Amino acid sequence: MIALPQSKSVLLNMSGNLPPKVPQAFDEVYRAAVRQVLTEFEPNDLIGAHQFRGSDRDRRAGARFVARRLPEMPAAERMVVANGTQSILLMLLAGLVGRGGRVALEALSYPTLRSFADQLDFGLSPVPMDNEGALPDAFEAVCRADRPAVYYALPTLQNPTTGIMSTERRRAIAEICRRYGVIIIEDDIYSLLPQDLPPPLSTFAPELSWYVLGTAKSMAAALKVAYVVAPTAEAAAERFWPGVRATYWMCAPMNGSVVSTLIETGEADRIIDAVRAETRARQTLVTERLAGANVRTRPDCLHVWLSLPNSRPAIGFVADVRALGVEVSASSTYAMAHIPAPNAIRFGMGTPRDRASFERGLDAIGEAYLQ
Repeated sequence: MIALPQSKSVLLNMSGNLPPKVPQAFDEVYRAAVRQVLTEFEPNDLIGAHQFRGSDRDRRAGARFVARRLPEMPAAERMVVANGTQSILLMLLAGLVGRGGRVALEALSYPTLRSFADQLDFGLSPVPMDNEGALPDAFEAVCRADRPAVYYALPTLQNPTTGIMSTERRRAIAEICRRYGVIIIEDDIYSLLPQDLPPPLSTFAPELSWYVLGTAKSMAAALKVAYVVAPTAEAAAERFWPGVRATYWMCAPMNGSVVSTLIETGEADRIIDAVRAETRARQTLVTERLAGANVRTRPDCLHVWLSLPNSRPAIGFVADVRALGVEVSASSTYAMAHIPAPNAIRFGMGTPRDRASFERGLDAIGEAYLQ
């Protein structure tokens, strides 16, 4: 029996999919970036006035950051620097969908979309999936029947299933969006750790697309700097202006400036490389410790999708793992609009503080699987 803490207060949380901490790569370069910002800028000039869409410098750095994935660097006027991807999503959904509208999304998806739907009073139209994500024929049927205003897309390392849409699938989905006038909100948050990926979905219908890329899943969970590329400069100014009161999206200027410095000096790449390496090391442990289990993941993915035998319902399995001192998530957490969930769980790579803690969590999951 694994000697893991039983108290609720000391549960090892593996339900989140945060990036692992990499202090050896992060701490000193972050300190240096803070010092550089405080040397180059007068503090009161930096934070003495609102910068609703980010400073010119921060938007240029953001354009450089998203150019890791886009075929060319977008104009800074199309960029918005924001306080995390959730702030961006809330702003866009409030402005592009509105009360009584509908959002199409995969049948299993980011749970916060349900909260946004309740808060903003819009409906969700789940799209059946395969291992790549949304099925084109099913998506077109949803577009015909529900006339969604927006398609929320997670085409790269889909949450929770880890799927990656092929280039052909992305083209097909983009063409359907164009045919029915459906706006694309592409959340590409998991895309900076894998390499040799298909281009973003947004590249196949740029006139319809809002492309979102943040730092929380590739550098540090609470860094809270994210970028959105609007279809046009005019659209960026219209959707993110001070009169919009849906949420306070503005990134704190100090935080934005520090991340801009990391981007400009190339130290952001060093941090991302370290997170990728640690994620791969932990994924190797998954392969070793859960050999024989029905696991779906990838070497650079921050979460694992574990399918369970019919004799082990997910809710009961989650309880068994919890009894061993570890928190994981049942598939029902991600089911949209009362869609039946498959018998599976998701767990993450990065919340355990170090590799030894992660191994203890894996051992608990493995023990529960073998019960």
